[in-house]
Amino acid sequence: MAAVERLGYVANGAARALAMRRTMTVGAIVPRFGGSSFPTMIQALETELSAHGYTLLLSAPEHHLSKEPTILRALLERGVDAVALLGEEQLAHVVPMLSASRTPFVMMWAPPLSTGHAAVGFDEQEAAALVVKHLSALGHRRLGFIGGLTADNARALRRFHGFTAEVAKRGMTISETAMIETNYGFEQGYAAMERVIQVLGTSDGPTAVVCGNDYLAAGALSALDRAGVKVPSELSIISFNDNDFAPYLHPPLTTVRLPIREIGEQAGVYLIARMRGLEPPERSPLHVELVVRQSTGKVPTNSSRRRRAARRITR
Repeated sequence: MAAVERLGYVANGAARALAMRRTMTVGAIVPRFGGSSFPTMIQALETELSAHGYTLLLSAPEHHLSKEPTILRALLERGVDAVALLGEEQLAHVVPMLSASRTPFVMMWAPPLSTGHAAVGFDEQEAAALVVKHLSALGHRRLGFIGGLTADNARALRRFHGFTAEVAKRGMTISETAMIETNYGFEQGYAAMERVIQVLGTSDGPTAVVCGNDYLAAGALSALDRAGVKVPSELSIISFNDNDFAPYLHPPLTTVRLPIREIGEQAGVYLIARMRGLEPPERSPLHVELVVRQSTGKVPTNSSRRRRAARRITR
């Protein structure tokens, strides 16, 4: 080893891969990697794989390019031993290729057993139920929703369906003018809340707004602060994810803690078992938990609504 250090020797990985018929690498396709919760998940996946001698090869395409078969083909051409995918949107495009090459794969952030393929995730219906139940207990009856684009994002669609189903179950209503789909991000949350502020204090104005993730909620809180709308005495805000910054927003954000890190860890455990020819552990939905902070409160009184309406007219 002293000679290795002195000479800067590096083993020939290509030759070793030929001899072992394994490259000890795992590919992952995760669109919209930056500015999201996915880095935490991927870091956990990489940590689990690294502990067993595997290297992670990450592809982070733009969302609209994630279904391109060339991305998976490039990973397979590099000889990856397994593949981790984000969600189930890519299934129709990748399953034939993965089956032909007999490459193990797992879907992350997808409901287990929902597609017949290996998946690690949680129950979006349960997460949405926690949000709506909390707001209902505080007396809120009319809600707004700022969520991700549902056209090509199964996770955003499941979250929205879970929200609407729980609202209907509890006999609550959704403010039609405060229903906004947008890209996930601080700027998008800010712009969406600017639109919602225009209807606060009206007959269709919500008393609470559910945001599809903490990034949207952070932008929404900034817009409310800029407009002088007090949270939660005039409008409650609640979200999903419980990102690291959630407790440090103004006010601290009430949000559903999702098992983001656990998804990455469990995906790594599954792939390692498959690559070693072992029986993977049984998969079941991971636990979610509501973390109540100061961004949600009791439904505003009529006087609060009148003050909001007066400010809106003045502006």
